Amino acid sequence: MALPDFAGKFPPKPWDTAQDGYFIHSAWWEGDTEALQEIYKPGGLVPDPRPSQFRGGIVGRLARFWWGRPVLQEESTRLHIPAPSDLATTSADLLFGQPPSWLFSEGDTSNNEAAQDRLNALLDDADTLATFLEAAEIQAALGGVFLRLWWDQEATDKVMIGAVAPDCAIPQWRYGRLSAVTFWTIIGKDKRGTWRHLEHHEPGRIEHALFCGDDDNIGRRMPLAEMDATAWAADLVDAESSIPTGVEDLTACYVPNVRPARRWRNVPGLSPLGRSDFEGVEHLFDALDEAWSSWMRDLDLAKARLFVSQELLEDQGPGAGSMFDKEREIFTAVPADSGALNDEHGTRLVQAEQFEIRVEEHAATCEKLLKQILRAAGYSAGDFDEDAQTAAITATEVSARKDRSARTRSRKILYWQAAVQPLARVMLELDRIIYGGDYTITADPEMKFPVRVDQDLLSLSQSIANFRVAQAMSIETAVREAHPNWSNDEIDEEVQRIKDEVEVLVPDHTGAFDPADDEQDPFGQPATKPAPTKKPDDRAEV
Repeated sequence: MALPDFAGKFPPKPWDTAQDGYFIHSAWWEGDTEALQEIYKPGGLVPDPRPSQFRGGIVGRLARFWWGRPVLQEESTRLHIPAPSDLATTSADLLFGQPPSWLFSEGDTSNNEAAQDRLNALLDDADTLATFLEAAEIQAALGGVFLRLWWDQEATDKVMIGAVAPDCAIPQWRYGRLSAVTFWTIIGKDKRGTWRHLEHHEPGRIEHALFCGDDDNIGRRMPLAEMDATAWAADLVDAESSIPTGVEDLTACYVPNVRPARRWRNVPGLSPLGRSDFEGVEHLFDALDEAWSSWMRDLDLAKARLFVSQELLEDQGPGAGSMFDKEREIFTAVPADSGALNDEHGTRLVQAEQFEIRVEEHAATCEKLLKQILRAAGYSAGDFDEDAQTAAITATEVSARKDRSARTRSRKILYWQAAVQPLARVMLELDRIIYGGDYTITADPEMKFPVRVDQDLLSLSQSIANFRVAQAMSIETAVREAHPNWSNDEIDEEVQRIKDEVEVLVPDHTGAFDPADDEQDPFGQPATKPAPTKKPDDRAEV
């Protein structure tokens, strides 16, 4: 499956449609207010406006996004609440806030110490965890993410893994599974045109190509040595412009965010893609920004302002206007029949005006909108609520408040395990070929995500202590409750350490003690033989 024959418009159909969707969600993710105004204005990326959008009243108001309305000169600055970026960041933290563990399943013939050690070196380091966090945030915002393997023997001592956003990839599917993918990057622009580097991954090889075109067309294929950014590949590729990998499987994978992709479910080529956490929530993002901007507008309007009669202004001369000195104590007398600022109480030369700030109304509106956003995206409000009062609730209430996020996390974990576990095996095989290693791999390693612990340590320790005092929990169960993400070996070692400490601190006095074996009993008292007891029927001798 060679590199597709790209020509003309780029990205080709139907990926140009997907690019528009990625651009909209990327603007919300980045919080780019200028891009949002361009997207939602009449004639932007959204469909052309209907006649109702130019009508006044409720119909016109509901038919158009707030970010798409014309910006009036007297309008205050529009503000954006970064709720979309918070959703993406929270999704990444839920998945990889604690690193997953990698191990070969029991009974696997490849489960040897060398393979396990190398697997830990490849996937348990800080670089890989940071890449997973980056990938998970892209996944939540754009509906999915690609992971690809790369290596450079001069720069690294192992095969590395990188994240690629879906708006820079053109995948090829077979029965809904990734069979090949082309990653593209704009590496430069000059008087000759726009230069794109294409990296095509397929089973067994990686093909590199360089194209020179313009912003909309890919142009013609050029030698790799034409640009410094691709000159390194010119010395490594073979006659087919490819680098053999030595492994039979694909050196890239795709992790969807959530399936099905609702907006593209009937579009060939796009249906296997996932859907973004932002899909269907854009109008709520828009409403939240409008409510917040209205709140800030109230703050601006509530500034104290003075309306001063014309008689109190000092003329600054021809063409220089007039001014009012707020620090002046005595003013020149003015005519009593002045008509400026009159009311039923008589003439007012200076009038103060300050509007009320509707704090509670705006706060309640923003809170309701945010809760609707979280619910639609599949997250619990407890993961975003930083109110100090939440610290006093019980562990059961904490779990209930975060149950929706837990279900969403479990759903996304399945997609990560299905896509990344086979890639981990390919990564281990590729690393053995390039960097050497004495091990064999016959099965995919298991990607185990840690259990999410929502209960605070103080309440957890109190619960365990109460169970232990009531003799309703063993030492092993207590250790498992306190450390749910520990392995069986770590649990056994901790249990044994606890038992050893208990034996040292608390002597065992349950055994039988024979005072004839020692002159003193365990409490330091002289050892004496017990006096013989008389039977009830004993008689004294006469």
